Amino acid sequence: MREFNPSYNLVSVIGYGTFISRGIWRTKRNVEVCIVKSYVRIYPEGYWYPFILPSEGSSFYALKFDVTKEELRSLDFYEGVSENYFKREIIEVYRKNNEKIQAYIYLPTDQLITKYKLSVNLDEKDRWKEEIKKDPEIIEKFPELIL
Repeated sequence: MREFNPSYNLVSVIGYGTFISRGIWRTKRNVEVCIVKSYVRIYPEGYWYPFILPSEGSSFYALKFDVTKEELRSLDFYEGVSENYFKREIIEVYRKNNEKIQAYIYLPTDQLITKYKLSVNLDEKDRWKEEIKKDPEIIEKFPELIL
């Protein structure tokens, strides 16, 4: 497993929602598909972005990309970290060759989970895949994202 070392110039981040659909990945380095295990992506009715929650035995495809520390601060702002909407944590993900790596991912805070009554049962089909399908470039480059 490649060790996560924040002292390097670049750090890995996992995009599973608007980082994909809003094209944020397009300006990043080393973009590749990865598998996020032990989490489920949910896209509750009435929201314009998805969330992920811990869920043993679940997995989904996402994008891993590398950013500078300055870009990471911008992503924190985008995700509302200072407003306590999302928190950035390090998790293990799997590259397509099954190599484990560590990367940052944005998780909803307990406050947000409670406020929006988020649960793994809100979206049993991973409706976010329908949002991904709206962009032919994403499907062409990363077909696994809609599997």
